[in-house]
Amino acid sequence: MRHQICIALMLAALTCVQAGAAEPPPKPGSCPHAVKPLPRNVTRAVDRIVRDMYPQLKEKLLQTKREDLAQFQVGWGTGIRNSLCLTAGNNDPLIRSACDGELCHPDEASMVIMESVWDRLQKVKRVMRPTGDQP
Repeated sequence: MRHQICIALMLAALTCVQAGAAEPPPKPGSCPHAVKPLPRNVTRAVDRIVRDMYPQLKEKLLQTKREDLAQFQVGWGTGIRNSLCLTAGNNDPLIRSACDGELCHPDEASMVIMESVWDRLQKVKRVMRPTGDQP
């Protein structure tokens, strides 16, 4: 099962890389792959992502260390950037929410969102699968 998930994630990443190479950069104000309505802060973005996430990806993230999340930047991070309109200045409020009030690179903002999703999943995991150390 793990092998199949890894293959699926690698294929998705390759598809995104190939598609990204053929697509022109987005025009300001254009965001054809956006989910509507756009979340304007990290909390709302995380709510939506966690709600709509495939169970296989949730499990994969639960098995991944936080410092290893960068491996998902090409596939999942690209999907976050595109679906939440982080490129071409289309969702500056969300970028500012992710980057402490500043406008940062969309990749940086998507990484913050990915880390926030990971944090949320870890909190849910602790509630759903408590360890024996808790009273």
